[in-house]
Amino acid sequence: MSSVYAPGMSAITKLDLAGLYAHATAVFRQGGGTRPQVSLIELGSERAVLKDYSRSDPWFRFVIGPLITYREVRALRALRDIPGIPRLLRQVNRRAFLMEYIEGVTPREQDQARPFASPEMFERLYELVQAMHARGVAHCDLRSGGNTIIDKQGQPYVVDFVSNFVRGSAWNLAWRWAFDRFCEADIVAVARLKKRLVPDMLTPAERQNLQREQQSRLAYWARRTGQSIRNISRFFLTRR
Repeated sequence: MSSVYAPGMSAITKLDLAGLYAHATAVFRQGGGTRPQVSLIELGSERAVLKDYSRSDPWFRFVIGPLITYREVRALRALRDIPGIPRLLRQVNRRAFLMEYIEGVTPREQDQARPFASPEMFERLYELVQAMHARGVAHCDLRSGGNTIIDKQGQPYVVDFVSNFVRGSAWNLAWRWAFDRFCEADIVAVARLKKRLVPDMLTPAERQNLQREQQSRLAYWARRTGQSIRNISRFFLTRR
């Protein structure tokens, strides 16, 4: 269901899905299989990112798309107003939502990755991740180099909350235990990113965390389980 328009909403947030695509100027990711289509939408001076699972394969689109959209929208709402989290602008329908466009570089863009090569940037990134955890959201995919962005002002951003895990109720001890483990994995993922880009800047504590994760069977099986779920989804819910 589309969100209700609020007074003062910008012009770009008032467009329906067809209207948004009419103003698409770039495609960051082509939809298909289990992938959503991710497009840059521009209207006058406004820019936003449209993430749309309606262009995934049919079974995935109908069965999984609404659930993934709900989960990611829920995470963005929980993290609203945290510097470094893209603002949710509007849920367009059950399979698509519009969010703030962040212009910057990712670790994958090695020639432009110099903004990552400073201890201060990583301190800000750790603070951002801890702020997310305090709001009850673990990202769970910070190992991916494309999910961290540095803008022109040097502010780190965390994007793509499709794999997020939220903290459970106080009585649900098993769920909260799992949440704590995913939070630890987020912290280790930042250390892994630092090791890949600026290994000489690793602190003794970060080296210890990386060593502990390497030896952890829990971390190993968590990765294997996540990969298995993705493979099963692709096998049963997409065209081959």
